[in-house]
Amino acid sequence: MTLSRVAQVKLPPDVKGKSILDFLAGRFTYLSRDGWQDAIQEGRVTIDGTPATLDAELAWNQILRYFPPDRPEPSVCTDVKLLFDCPDYVVLDKPANLPCHPAGAFFQNTLWALLKEGNVPGLPPMDNIHFVSRIDRETSGIVLIAKTPAFHTRAAKIFRSPETVKKYRVIVHGEFPSSLTAQGWLFHDPNSTVEKKRAFSFDKPSDDLRPETASTDFVRIRQWDDLTELEATLHTGRFHQIRATLCSLGYPVLGDKLYGLDETIYLRFSKQQMTERDRQLLRIPRQALHAYSLAFLGQTFIAPMPL
Repeated sequence: MTLSRVAQVKLPPDVKGKSILDFLAGRFTYLSRDGWQDAIQEGRVTIDGTPATLDAELAWNQILRYFPPDRPEPSVCTDVKLLFDCPDYVVLDKPANLPCHPAGAFFQNTLWALLKEGNVPGLPPMDNIHFVSRIDRETSGIVLIAKTPAFHTRAAKIFRSPETVKKYRVIVHGEFPSSLTAQGWLFHDPNSTVEKKRAFSFDKPSDDLRPETASTDFVRIRQWDDLTELEATLHTGRFHQIRATLCSLGYPVLGDKLYGLDETIYLRFSKQQMTERDRQLLRIPRQALHAYSLAFLGQTFIAPMPL
């Protein structure tokens, strides 16, 4: 089975009286007006399951679907390992260079699609996939997935409680102290040219920077040459928490295009314009961050560090 891309939207109340082209071109700007016209005429837009026409009358609560054409996707690593399976959830060891869910250029080449199609060894095809935890494409390690909406709701609450312990392994540049507790604030980095980059501070910054509390314990595992391997225990689950905290503390993550030695590598990477100097500076092709251990519902799951 090959999954098909589809974008779906329930039409809002103010759609009445609008043409389908006005609605699509105004709401979804990734195609031009002419592009949407071509998509309709090619039968790739439906309304309540019926192919749309250019003179279609739109109504509130109708389901509009767009089926984009197939396109090549970047290659990924599909070496997913099953750590645990029960009626409520599964625990997986995800490799680096595999997105958890469809986004951007990735649809078929995602963990979600592998699970849907039954391409994870030891698991049948899954109809219901509800990510309780997810990690970046370049991060490897433990991912927990609920099999039902009811357990997803329950697991999400448990995941935020102290009884759930999440540990990561990470390699950074520099000689890190034997241990350090980073309890403070994460916020938008005002000094970065990358919109999504965050920074950490022990002191609360201006509210204009949208600060969130963040707490991470770091313990040194080993140190060699100019690198240190750490164990990071999360007490909060913030976006880019480990990478942003370490970068702000002066210990950028090995192989990290955004929180590494040079954030401009991320800009060139996003445009597929990385240089040989960039690759030499990164030293490895992915960020050295791994979701190593998860204590959940009385069990502890371990995914050995691959680096």
